[in-house]
Amino acid sequence: MARSEPSADDPDEDTFAALTLKERIVVATAQDPSKAIVVILLGLFALTFLVALSLVFPVVAGLFVLGTLLVVVLAVGGYVVLTRLDG
Repeated sequence: MARSEPSADDPDEDTFAALTLKERIVVATAQDPSKAIVVILLGLFALTFLVALSLVFPVVAGLFVLGTLLVVVLAVGGYVVLTRLDG
């Protein structure tokens, strides 16, 4: 069954767009908790992998951590730049 597009006068249309990122995560988790559980389990597996890797190969684990921190810094910097350009 095809879903119709919401009309321009629909008051619920802008409510999701007005939510913050944290609120969107809560809404998505409430709508489909199995996906949230999978994401949490994958994160725990990654953390366990990093701990095991650091016990066996500490230099390689350190490089992974530095690479992860670099990606996070670039992502946050890109987000800040894009939000300042948008506003």
